Amino acid sequence: MRLVAVSDVTLGYGTPQLPLLMQSLQEYLGGTVHIVEPRQPELAPRHNEFPGFDVVTVASAEHPHSVVGRQEYIVRATREVNRLAPDVLVICCTYTLPVLFQMRKRPPTVIYYSVESIPFYGEFDVEMNRRSHGLVDMILFPEQNRAALETARCGFGGIPKIVLYNTSNLQRNARAPLDAAERNGRILYAGTISRAQTFLDYYFSDKIRAMPIDMYGPVKGTAEDQQRFLSARGGELAYRGRIGITELAELRRRYLYSIVAWNPDQEGQLYAAPNKFFEAIADGVPPIAAPHPQCKLLIERYGCGILLEDWSFDAFHAGLRRALRDAATPRWQAMVDACARAVATELTWDAQFDKLKAHLKKGNQG
Repeated sequence: MRLVAVSDVTLGYGTPQLPLLMQSLQEYLGGTVHIVEPRQPELAPRHNEFPGFDVVTVASAEHPHSVVGRQEYIVRATREVNRLAPDVLVICCTYTLPVLFQMRKRPPTVIYYSVESIPFYGEFDVEMNRRSHGLVDMILFPEQNRAALETARCGFGGIPKIVLYNTSNLQRNARAPLDAAERNGRILYAGTISRAQTFLDYYFSDKIRAMPIDMYGPVKGTAEDQQRFLSARGGELAYRGRIGITELAELRRRYLYSIVAWNPDQEGQLYAAPNKFFEAIADGVPPIAAPHPQCKLLIERYGCGILLEDWSFDAFHAGLRRALRDAATPRWQAMVDACARAVATELTWDAQFDKLKAHLKKGNQG
């Protein structure tokens, strides 16, 4: 049994669910895992983190995320897939979907992991998805509204569609949340910091800077925006620089809350909750989240965080004030307990993969 995935990014970056999916497929179906990845010159290889996988790196003359580089990557990646002759092929997002149109032979099972918004790549990709009928056995989406929109747009009728949340924690690795006394009394923000994406302007406000917030991540935007943020002084807010995934996983659980709010200015930025939303819940760190549909759904279902009224500064400020008012009180503990209940119920990768098992033909591949 050969399990092959064609990734849109260098392994270890971007979507952590892809290696988890391949690991789960291997555990459930058996066989070997092969990942075809693009070489992104700005990223150091992290293959040592995936010792059980055979990683095939495909180089291109142009950057693989340029128009020309994508075309070159698809041609060379297809060549590798043809060589590997998979029993199960996983196509990661519309970026790599053209591989299916160029293969010599259709694999017995093709899983299309539509983890990114299809229109992000333009009308050509929308039309290509419309023509993929008969090439795909099932489609995985990270969020139900996205699944409905893409199905209406691309005509995925008759193809099984499965919603797998962007969880990346395994039930077998679950840890008990820390008590309030073991935490640092502060609020965490980890991720891209920019005016366009994540409301950088809010963090210039004296009202926000007076709050005990630690910020980690790359500062993007204009040179003026970056310099203004990095040179800001005063208040309790602190910028801690960039941090690795492993170190962040250890630090996160020592915070009282985690901020999850980004600008829904594009369709792809509205629906699915990001990895850090689920990672915070997994660590018993209640998210302070803007009302993106999936964040709203899960916070209201479990009571596991603070839901902002909208994306405005006033709502952001009010949410943080409420968080600090409730910190280490029975109300906060109830949110922490609700995080544990959500994880025990459905917010683990294992629980998400269970949704897929019924659609896999165990033992009948090849």
